Amino acid sequence: MSERRTDGPHPSTAIAGTGTLLLPLWSTIGMLILIQIADQLLAKRWGLFGQTDQLTDDAFVAVDIVSDVTFVVMLIVVIVGAIVRARPTWMNRLVVAYLVVATVNLIINVANFVIATRLKQTQALQLLGDIALIFANIVTVFAVWYRLLNAHCDGEAFEFPEDPNRPDRQLGWVDYIFLSFNTNSTFGPTLETPHRKRAKALMMVQTTLALLVLVVLVARIVGLER
Repeated sequence: MSERRTDGPHPSTAIAGTGTLLLPLWSTIGMLILIQIADQLLAKRWGLFGQTDQLTDDAFVAVDIVSDVTFVVMLIVVIVGAIVRARPTWMNRLVVAYLVVATVNLIINVANFVIATRLKQTQALQLLGDIALIFANIVTVFAVWYRLLNAHCDGEAFEFPEDPNRPDRQLGWVDYIFLSFNTNSTFGPTLETPHRKRAKALMMVQTTLALLVLVVLVARIVGLER
């Protein structure tokens, strides 16, 4: 038996904007910081291997700079807003804007992993470290997307299994990280069911990225053994 539950924290601890996007303030900032850290680590890692040409390098660096600037602006605005207890109506949009840029950065990171030819000469242990970092980046980015979408849709984007011991419990980050982790590892939904088209589209994008990483990982390992 499954149920749909709303995902709305108390207004005093939420990123409140339009009234439809409600996320817990500090834990959301924590998730976005994790995304930014993973992106920075991957950017430094890819810098060791280089890309295909200078134009591609410049494009990747430009997107990375946009991501950094958006993150800093968003963080300053949200923290200042929390201190003065102000909730600008565009605060949600700023968080969404960063998440969009972070998703583009994630796709670029996966593309870097696919096309970086010098990765063929890396050690297997280092390769597994890169994979773990990409995996964590994918999971955190899409966990935030899933919670954001479910809050926007009043809990109707996903159907979560019912907990008979706590039928009225609110969904938390663990639930959405679990959903994202399962989508990454099993290449599709398991216990949770997507009901909205946007939820299905997000899961398709995540599954595609996870499959790309897996295929390239196998190819790299086979190449290292030769």
